[in-house]
Amino acid sequence: MRCATAIFLSLAVLAQSLGAAPPPVRAVQTMDQSHQLLVQGATFPQRAAVLKLAGELRESLLKALYLPLERYPTARPLLLLLNPQQRPEIPPEVEVIEDPGGLKLQLRLAPLEGEASPQVERAILTALIIELSQRPSSPGGSDKLEPVLYPPRWLVDAVLHKHHHPDSRFSPVRLRPVLEGGRIPSPLLLLARPENDVAVSSEEEIALARCLLWMLTNRSENRSGLWALLKTDFTQDPLRSIQKLFPFLGNTEASLTKEWTLAIAAYGTQDEIVSLDGPKTQLEIERLLQFDLTETETGRHLSLPLEQFSDFLRFPGIRSILATRQLEWILLQERGHFLYGAVIATYAAVCGELARGKTEGIPLRLREATLERESVSARLSRIRDHMNWYQAVVAPRQNSAKLREFYRILDQQPALSEKVLLALDKAELQLKEEAERENITRILDDARLRRNEK
Repeated sequence: MRCATAIFLSLAVLAQSLGAAPPPVRAVQTMDQSHQLLVQGATFPQRAAVLKLAGELRESLLKALYLPLERYPTARPLLLLLNPQQRPEIPPEVEVIEDPGGLKLQLRLAPLEGEASPQVERAILTALIIELSQRPSSPGGSDKLEPVLYPPRWLVDAVLHKHHHPDSRFSPVRLRPVLEGGRIPSPLLLLARPENDVAVSSEEEIALARCLLWMLTNRSENRSGLWALLKTDFTQDPLRSIQKLFPFLGNTEASLTKEWTLAIAAYGTQDEIVSLDGPKTQLEIERLLQFDLTETETGRHLSLPLEQFSDFLRFPGIRSILATRQLEWILLQERGHFLYGAVIATYAAVCGELARGKTEGIPLRLREATLERESVSARLSRIRDHMNWYQAVVAPRQNSAKLREFYRILDQQPALSEKVLLALDKAELQLKEEAERENITRILDDARLRRNEK
């Protein structure tokens, strides 16, 4: 190796002395196993970090669009150029270059320092989508340069969110305010907005983008239009373009609006559909508090409650079971009744600590959680009993707006806070006071009727 280096340097010195240009030095680069992503410049750890990020974003993109993991054309890799002199605040831009060696896509950006910024993630994801749009439509297709189209903003928003939240159950879309406010934006506005728009997407726009992606991908027979979607310029005639790619949306703007409204109603309120009421949440808590285990020596099956953790911590593999149970608690916190939120969070934290071998203070926390759970259960039972009595005896048959409002406060799933508890107390007290006033009024009316009859 040293001999080859010496010969190379000697040739370079000789060529320089003869006035000839030295041979070009090949840039150091790092690539993935399939040679689809190439990173040049900076240090190896910096190149590896960018390569890892680009690979994960590419995987999220292909999964979101239900596309297979295919190789890039050999002459057209996605080249990520790291320049330590480039300031991180300068937005990276994708370049598409055509040269004798074939088509090249490259992105210049500063090396990563810690976590990648949203700006860098968006730039890399945009480059990946542009690369997909440049691929031949068929395996034997031409490698000819097609017009470069910036992807629509909604697609980048939706895929980037899915990249950070792969399980939508832990991050449900909430679009009920859009429905109830009657301010549903046209999907054509989302389709026509390009990614290079300088405005930042709001949380509501990101939620709408996720809903639009779901609407276009939830029917397997219509996923064939997703590939062509990447090659379509929606800034010209978004209505005609979307109708051509996805015929199930109808052939008029009215039919598209109808499908869009139904999608928002179905996908944007999923967290309400899958959420559990009080009794069902209590049943789920009781199920998760039990551990079904098998003794390795005897093969005997045991069912032990979480409170007896000292009896089952000796079981082999129990830590992985506890870690899995912690995730189940976290999921229940998303779906369960909001009044149980603090209790469920305690159980999740306890399982996490036991999985790490920490037992200090656990018995006391479990006793407190049990008392709180019983208190919440009794509270919900009293409220339900009162509401059933009120509905059956007191509530007017023709006007149940107040009743519906109380059920809405009781059943919705806001964040657990003192304000929510005070609202419940106030609503319950108000209903009782109104019920008592109506009882007194009814008694007085009956007395007047009897007096008149006499």
